[in-house]
Amino acid sequence: MLEETASVVTIEKDYARVALIRSEACGDCCAKHICHPSSEKTMEMKVLNTAGAHPGDRVIISLPAADLLKASATAYLMPAVAAVAGGAIGWTRTGSDTGAIIGCAAGLLLGLVLLFLLDKGKKVPEPFISRVLESGRTSG
Repeated sequence: MLEETASVVTIEKDYARVALIRSEACGDCCAKHICHPSSEKTMEMKVLNTAGAHPGDRVIISLPAADLLKASATAYLMPAVAAVAGGAIGWTRTGSDTGAIIGCAAGLLLGLVLLFLLDKGKKVPEPFISRVLESGRTSG
């Protein structure tokens, strides 16, 4: 399980908008499309509020590592394997570099189309609040 500490900014129905401190790994993260920088040091993202957090709470944001690994492997490996297979088929059918290049390009295109078709309708792994570390509410 991948975990990160954040602060709840607002609540929107079943979701919470949280602020996280940006890390060095943010630039290479495959989930960066769901994060939005709010400054150079922090970013905000919308996550499922499964722990019932409230604005001001410090929380743990979680994302199952297996889901992330499976999505990454599919996204990167499927087109690469299809390109290599296409290149090998092109080479064996024509015996030339041109045939291998055309086969590689065709395999890559086929792999990307298959990836697009597999992705349609699939639910993307969503980060969620797994627990509240400390409440930001004051007792009154």
